[in-house]
Amino acid sequence: MTGSRTLLLLRHGKAESPTGIADRDRPLAGRGRRQSEHAGAACRASGVVPGLVVVSPALRARETWVEFARGLGVEPEVDIDRRVYANTIEDLLDVITGTPEELDTLMIVGHNPSIGDLSRLLDEDESRRRGTAVADGYPTGALTIFDVDVPWALVAPGTGRLRAVVRR
Repeated sequence: MTGSRTLLLLRHGKAESPTGIADRDRPLAGRGRRQSEHAGAACRASGVVPGLVVVSPALRARETWVEFARGLGVEPEVDIDRRVYANTIEDLLDVITGTPEELDTLMIVGHNPSIGDLSRLLDEDESRRRGTAVADGYPTGALTIFDVDVPWALVAPGTGRLRAVVRR
């Protein structure tokens, strides 16, 4: 496949922090469920539907995906990948660069700081972020949508162009 690809980066929705629960097992809060479903509905309205969704194994990320899919109205292929929970830019880039070239839209559901850091590195033009919900950080439930005009295997800093930011 040649031409533009679409990359979606979704930070998990607002999560609870119950005492005695391991970080990996933290559930979404009600607000996080609403954030996630809103982002999915916004994608449906704009016609952006991922062909593959790679999700962190953390409960809050998996629940974020479930709510997002409810808003999206379809359920594409989902892969739970521990590299997303590792929360490094390098691991996220490994996920992206290992994506099959025939896929045109990839979504990653993960965590900060890696999701926010990667979004800033993909499109290094700060003027496109200015005035958006991710201008000063990457809040829970935020989704960034990037156009990528290189093969997945060549995605690196500076190879994306921020198209949209969705946040409730």
